[in-house]
Amino acid sequence: MAVGTNDPGGNSIFGSFFLKYKDEFYLLFRLIFAFMVILHGIQKAFLWGFPADHPLDSWVDIAGWLEVIAALLIAFGFLTRLGAGALAVMTIVAYFMVHAGNGWPHAFPNPPGDTGSAFGAHGGEVTILWFAIAGIIGILGAGKYALDCAIFKKEML
Repeated sequence: MAVGTNDPGGNSIFGSFFLKYKDEFYLLFRLIFAFMVILHGIQKAFLWGFPADHPLDSWVDIAGWLEVIAALLIAFGFLTRLGAGALAVMTIVAYFMVHAGNGWPHAFPNPPGDTGSAFGAHGGEVTILWFAIAGIIGILGAGKYALDCAIFKKEML
């Protein structure tokens, strides 16, 4: 195909390789994302270390459990769109409840008047990125490799 036409990459060396294994690469993408989310969820649900009187303590616990459950759904490809949708909503809430006030994109070394860690004082870039990834997974679904497909021969949602 000529340059500038709608070539999906099948005529290039890398394009033909990646297109041949696109389902496997999407599975890898889902699994890596789910692994990162589940680690973050476990940290929030079990290891957070907030003081007992911190006002966000119960929200952090809820977010942690939601991340763990959503990550498992995404990883196994079972009700993937439901898990991704729940994660997308949670990231929007997290961004506006926690990160939006910290500045964009980063407030280094810390936001004015804050004496905490510079890494904890970010403006929510990871939250926004996770929203985008969860949205993409929610739109695309589980793909070829999914527990839904193995059990029901189709995606349930």
